[in-house]
Amino acid sequence: MTPLLEKVFFAIFALSILVFFDVLIKFKRPFILKYNFLLIVTGIGFASYVHSLDLYSTQYALYIILCKAFVSSAFLNVFSILYFPKFRKWVIGISILLISFSIYSFYYNETFNPGYNSSLKAQTIVVVRAENLKLPLLFMILRVMLIASFASTFIYFLYKIINKFGMNNIYFDKIKAWTITIFIMMVLLILMYLPIPIIQNNYTVGYSISVLYYVYILFVILYRPAFLNKSSMKIAFGDSFKKNADLLIKDIDFINHFFTYFYFTKPDASLDNFAAVLNVGSNDLYKYVYYKYNLTFNDLVNKQRVEYFIDIIHNPKYLNYTIDALAKEAGFSSRQHLYKPFKKFHGGNPSDLIDSIVV
Repeated sequence: MTPLLEKVFFAIFALSILVFFDVLIKFKRPFILKYNFLLIVTGIGFASYVHSLDLYSTQYALYIILCKAFVSSAFLNVFSILYFPKFRKWVIGISILLISFSIYSFYYNETFNPGYNSSLKAQTIVVVRAENLKLPLLFMILRVMLIASFASTFIYFLYKIINKFGMNNIYFDKIKAWTITIFIMMVLLILMYLPIPIIQNNYTVGYSISVLYYVYILFVILYRPAFLNKSSMKIAFGDSFKKNADLLIKDIDFINHFFTYFYFTKPDASLDNFAAVLNVGSNDLYKYVYYKYNLTFNDLVNKQRVEYFIDIIHNPKYLNYTIDALAKEAGFSSRQHLYKPFKKFHGGNPSDLIDSIVV
């Protein structure tokens, strides 16, 4: 590897650290999606670090192979979480098989095919290179089936995602541009698995493509849509979301319980508790609220509490109430918990508003 490429790989390693902490700090839920993003970034970062030092002992060759296997599996898991939750068990299954097979094939060839390890120097993209790979017939068949399953799952996901572009879903509209970048990345990933001689046999070309691919992945994760940091549920709702949202929860029931009976002022107001009041599932309620109000349930609660707070400070009945008492009347546990939602949904702070009314 040239000194320039070593420096470039080290720069990618530094970028991966930045992206890692960005995901670690900003990403809230679900944890499994956060974990997979971190796994992708860690895999790229570690592989880039090894490349930057030009380390090619048996131990580091195995690490590189595992990094590629984990990154590929994590991306497939990301798509199943975001778009295809029904395929979670299938994706987890083939991911475990891919990683296990990568470890087995490496150690088998290290033991019975000593020349295989040196041939991995050009392998910067594919998980297990077919050239110089010697395995029992049964495992060669398993390898073909595994790669075919992995690739066909990717292709199926691509096909379904293309169909989603014509879907009238408010969540998917917000993520279309990002999905296109992921789409391109998935196509490239499939191409990387093909036995293209110029990639497998030319060190400089293979490493250069890896550099571009690593940087592309890191920037896709770094510039993910902001709302993914709070919840990815909305993407996976799919075509059925808009069709069924109104059927699951009647508007009149929601309005009566939430607004007319001032449910939002209850100190224990929560998605699960209100779902129990309406006798519906929490996921159905979450979908309904986001579709109707373009807010999460917690944001809707806080927004209504702020509006109610503003209403009651204009009421002479509450003239002598302290801010803390007014906050509790609106449903907040204390005045401290009022300030952040107030600034978000109204601007400024409650004290200034009260002073302006008194004057």
